[in-house]
Amino acid sequence: MKLCVDLRELAEIANNRMKTLFISCVGSHMWGMQSPESDIDLVMIYIAPTRAILRGERISPTLRQLITARGGEIYDTLGWEIGHLINQLIKGNVNAIWYATSPLVIKPSIIQEELSALVQANLCRQTYHSIKGMAESQIKSEEKPGIAGKGYRTALRTMDFGIALLTEGRICFAPVMHAPGAEEVMEKMGRLEEAYEASRLPDGPDEDAFREFLLRLRMEEMAR
Repeated sequence: MKLCVDLRELAEIANNRMKTLFISCVGSHMWGMQSPESDIDLVMIYIAPTRAILRGERISPTLRQLITARGGEIYDTLGWEIGHLINQLIKGNVNAIWYATSPLVIKPSIIQEELSALVQANLCRQTYHSIKGMAESQIKSEEKPGIAGKGYRTALRTMDFGIALLTEGRICFAPVMHAPGAEEVMEKMGRLEEAYEASRLPDGPDEDAFREFLLRLRMEEMAR
């Protein structure tokens, strides 16, 4: 996928002090479910200056959403500071997992590869709660006018993701190309709960492994 978004615009939002670690494509493209009308959803993971953190300066954990048009496409970009991402991964936030492990990395780096491997080595039962909450929100969105079918499809792909994670301990971005009905979605929700109850994954991740990863990045940034 060709990246047309102007990275200088993101740098300006970050006050020119934040270094981009990697940029991933998420949303419908990550699942292989995009249509010609789909926006291209990007997430930029950046690192704040370690010196600024040690000085007690205020560091923004996220950057405001930026919507731009490039090459006939609409890019919807947001930013997360690496410390915020790590904290959310420790909590089992499914969005954080997607940001770290998306198969579509627009600006790749060794850091992204290492973090993706770390996440996949620390899959845990705790993520069930975030996955269930996400799916419930997507199911509810089916009631909104103008998006008939989208809420159920996104909920189904989220639950399929959760079932694979909990039962097989793997990351799987499987598309949902048909139009599921309410009965199929509710049946899948039951399977997700069963997968959680039967899962042999650890209850939570190895928090120390994530903290050491972040510490290393902070120290490397300080040494530059």
